[in-house]
Amino acid sequence: MPKLKAMNRVRLLSLLSVFAIAGCTQQAGFLASFANQTPPPAERLNPGTAPPDQWTPAPDETPDDEFLPNTERISKMPRKVGECFETTITEITDRYGEDIVPRPKKSPDPGTIVRFSNSGVQVSLRREKTIVNSQVFDKVNMCLVQVPQQCPGDLRGRVYKTTNLRTKESWSLANDITSCGGPAG
Repeated sequence: MPKLKAMNRVRLLSLLSVFAIAGCTQQAGFLASFANQTPPPAERLNPGTAPPDQWTPAPDETPDDEFLPNTERISKMPRKVGECFETTITEITDRYGEDIVPRPKKSPDPGTIVRFSNSGVQVSLRREKTIVNSQVFDKVNMCLVQVPQQCPGDLRGRVYKTTNLRTKESWSLANDITSCGGPAG
């Protein structure tokens, strides 16, 4: 029995030396590629460090030619009425960026905001039960259903119908509490 333990130790030591040699002979490029990357901003590593109105989720991948006039690049957002894209919920809060918690009966309704990985957002002045039933990381289908015609180039007031693919619940909300042409909100 002691001879068997000694043989197992020798095998283990020889395996360790093989791993050490393999690690030393690998090109340094693999590990150096991580060292040369610029670290993401602290807000990306810990979303709680940025105020909710300044934190933006990482966008979904998108082709380089997808632009809307007078805007920064918006990725995988429906651009025409009837167009739909799948995306993921990244944040659900009240309109003040606070977690949604049960509220006392006579307190004012803080509303609801839901943000998506495609840079989309939907806002409601009241608590939306279908959104509260959703969770961060739920996959959703987002379709553009209405575009205000009176303000070309102003993206506010676009209405999206969103269906949570987990709960099968849907809601239709605008991307801003202010319609196009109104004061910046």
